[in-house]
Amino acid sequence: MELQGLRRRWPRRQGVVGVLRAPPGDAAVRWTVPLLLALCACGGSSPPPGEDSVPPPPPADTEAPVVRIDAPRPGQRLVVSRLRIAGDVGDATRVQVWLDDGISRTLSVVGSTLALELSVPPGSHVLHVSATDEAGNTATQDVAFSAGPELGGGLSHTGVLRQGRFASWGANGQGQRCDTTTAERPTPSLALEDQRPVGTLSAMDTTAWISAEGSAWLCGALASSLEAGGAQAGAARRIEGVKDVVGVALGTGHVLLLDVSGQVWAFGVNARGQLGLGAEGEAVTQPTAVPDLTDVMQVVAGSEHSAALHRDGTVSVWGYNRDGVLGTGETEARVQASPERVPHLEQVEHLASGRSHLLALLADGTVRAWGTGTSGQLGHGDSGFGGGRAQPTPVLELTGITAVTAANNSSWALRRDGTAWAWGLNSTGQLGVGDTNARVKPARLATDLPLMELAAGAQHGLARTRDDAVLIWGSNLSGQLGLGEGAPKNVSTPRAVTLP
Repeated sequence: MELQGLRRRWPRRQGVVGVLRAPPGDAAVRWTVPLLLALCACGGSSPPPGEDSVPPPPPADTEAPVVRIDAPRPGQRLVVSRLRIAGDVGDATRVQVWLDDGISRTLSVVGSTLALELSVPPGSHVLHVSATDEAGNTATQDVAFSAGPELGGGLSHTGVLRQGRFASWGANGQGQRCDTTTAERPTPSLALEDQRPVGTLSAMDTTAWISAEGSAWLCGALASSLEAGGAQAGAARRIEGVKDVVGVALGTGHVLLLDVSGQVWAFGVNARGQLGLGAEGEAVTQPTAVPDLTDVMQVVAGSEHSAALHRDGTVSVWGYNRDGVLGTGETEARVQASPERVPHLEQVEHLASGRSHLLALLADGTVRAWGTGTSGQLGHGDSGFGGGRAQPTPVLELTGITAVTAANNSSWALRRDGTAWAWGLNSTGQLGVGDTNARVKPARLATDLPLMELAAGAQHGLARTRDDAVLIWGSNLSGQLGLGEGAPKNVSTPRAVTLP
């Protein structure tokens, strides 16, 4: 599971200025002045001898340039640490692009097509694109969007960030609800009220978030185990040694951090080489840079493996090769303690990790899956001991996908039209398809509400609708659905949860 925040906000580092130069023949404004042949209106006589005629000045240019932004879309939520800006700018000689109230830097752009990439921090943002022509006319377009996940599901608890407030519920034996207690709670309550979280996720008995200042924080099992002398249950612990954090991933016993430069940091359990430090061995209690791993824009983690998505669209995996999860085509259960590229896998836009399987969303909107497939979580039509795949394999019947998520032995995908699709283990209704039967290929989530974000815990799932409501389904054994006392122990159809 992963938390992918995007570049934190620095008042003097965010934003880009693009200078748009039109090719020859496409100058912003060109005037052709005709030869004055007409006679003067006062009597129709020719100009006096020796007096040159003076053509009238061209009319003033008062028309503003044209600005069209195709990406990001209004209301879009980014899932990796990259904002792709696409659009067209006509009749302009200069284009400025910036985020929020940031100060710009300069970048040259050729032609009328606007195509830039920026990094953004988690949270809500406004992209501004301003175009100016030779006459000084200016046009500006603004697009509001958001970045980073705001939903998180753990082993038996849930956390949601909405409008800057964090609410949590469910199991709390390790303080994973971040409220400084160990009391289980079947309904949502506010926590972290003295913090400034802008992106959050949960996994197992731990919750992680990124602050507005770019720091990573933990509470729960991993925070307690890494605190010298033990930490107070539910107390938030800031992870020292790494600044400008844009992504966090939680494995069963290890943590990955991604900073704004694309460097990955790791700490925690390393018995299977899941930290990527070159050798398996004792646990590491302080964040350590993963060597030879650069230009990363997303990290994810499973029970004993880790993966990174590079900006060139390739993927590196390391750790324990359970059922071929390293993606190299080998099924031997071996340890790979250093990152290794997955062969023949390119143009990847987004990653997700379950217990021992991986999902990769490609640029064409299709999905590849590999690793353990005993419960049908790979979505290729098979399950059982023959369901695993040691190299990326197409998930059946999925097109137009914009994001993927996975947990335990289940998988989900969000389609551009707002529908969600699920496959794999479904013993508690965690797929949200209306029953508890496992699926070996994608089935539609049982809701007609258009969705914009998905997340999952070990045995439950949750989603945010485009109207900002939160839906939840699956196991409710510890109150992780937030439906209150007396609610069913398993719910196979998405239900709305009321947030404080």
